[in-house]
Amino acid sequence: VQMHLAYSSTIKGAASVAGGIWECAKGDSSRAQGTCMHNPAQIVVKDHVDLANRRASQNEIEPLSGVRDSRVYIFASQNDMIIRPGESDKLAEFYQTFVPARSIQRATHSSATHGFLTSNYGNLCSMMGTPWLLNCGYDLAGEILAQTDPQNTALAAPGTADSSSLVFFDQRALIGTDAVMHGWGAAYVPKACTGPSARCGLHVALHGCQMNPDFIDRQFVDHAGFNEWAETNQLVVLYPQAEKTSENTYGCWDWFGYTGPYYTSKSGKQIQALRTLMKAVGI
Repeated sequence: VQMHLAYSSTIKGAASVAGGIWECAKGDSSRAQGTCMHNPAQIVVKDHVDLANRRASQNEIEPLSGVRDSRVYIFASQNDMIIRPGESDKLAEFYQTFVPARSIQRATHSSATHGFLTSNYGNLCSMMGTPWLLNCGYDLAGEILAQTDPQNTALAAPGTADSSSLVFFDQRALIGTDAVMHGWGAAYVPKACTGPSARCGLHVALHGCQMNPDFIDRQFVDHAGFNEWAETNQLVVLYPQAEKTSENTYGCWDWFGYTGPYYTSKSGKQIQALRTLMKAVGI
């Protein structure tokens, strides 16, 4: 969501899984853990809409008119005890200010807890804990890709992921160390996307907290379910990796300010790093 608002002229689809409203934490880790995660009823959506408009007027994020032609997917489980599902209500209300309702899809699952749902990999659907991949017989990756496709075109059926299409690279060689990101990142590049004249879409798959390599190695990369869809739909999937540190003990992406006060702006360290990785694959 932060990347989407910062660069809405480039990013035309956004998906939130067990996430929340833009700038929920307002740079305060206590607010992140208290209000955002457990007491979303305290969130005043208008405050975040006004802040987004002010940031856009100051060119800290791109003009919000760029968000209007985007497609948005919001997933939240009613059984999620880590991020209360009311947070997704606040995010939906926020997006409805800028995006037509027909372009926003909401989804839930009756028995899932907190995590990323898959068709056939991970913990029991009702179980909490690492790797935070939930075997719910639910293709969340496919739903995300279908809804966030910029042209809203029907996807071809998923194929079989090819291990030789998975590339690992040195993130720090491309972006340095200021962004507090792990040593390696990955990308799934189907053979159809490797030719000099190939034109493919790009999906940036951001892992959740406790889902970076420090906690689950490459399980999210291998088993989230995006690669099978990428194989048959001329799609490259980029898997950047955040880093676990003393200020970010769960290996989360920066949604509460550990990389500095401008973490949601175009100049935010992780947002700039992700933009650099996107450019590296041709965006």
